[in-house]
Amino acid sequence: MSVNNKRASAILGSPFPKSTSEKIVELVFQRLRENSWETDVIDLSKIDAESLLIRNEDEKLDKVLKSVVQSDLIITASPTYRATYTGLLKVFLDLLPQESLSEKLVLPIQTGGSSDHSLTIEHGITPVMRSLGATVLTNTIYAWSSQFKEDGSPSPGIIELINNSVKELDFLLN
Repeated sequence: MSVNNKRASAILGSPFPKSTSEKIVELVFQRLRENSWETDVIDLSKIDAESLLIRNEDEKLDKVLKSVVQSDLIITASPTYRATYTGLLKVFLDLLPQESLSEKLVLPIQTGGSSDHSLTIEHGITPVMRSLGATVLTNTIYAWSSQFKEDGSPSPGIIELINNSVKELDFLLN
């Protein structure tokens, strides 16, 4: 990838630390950093709930929102809850102004217990991101428990999904 000074922000929608979706984000970020990308992780579980829900003035939240809209690539990462992404992620996305992600690329990452909910990206997060003006990559990443080895490392299938997403990103930016 020949693009320099690009910025990627990952929005972690899991309420739990060290989630599977966070592990996948780190693998994507490793690939991006190899190509001079600046990366930023936004862990929504560390933002004050009252600020998210009631929209109290909060410097940290304002900084995070600004970081997202200034990124070239936004990664949404969430476990699957009730056949869609988490409410934590939804509440955050609702704070972004309409069209604030215009000319931004989005890579959705979602995890689940099985492949049963693999269409949740297409039916859940993709329409929301498009309503904010974003272009959603076609090579999204949905991974489930059996795609990870006993030691927690990703299977070759997950690595292939990551590689396909990074290749598409490279194509779109060059």
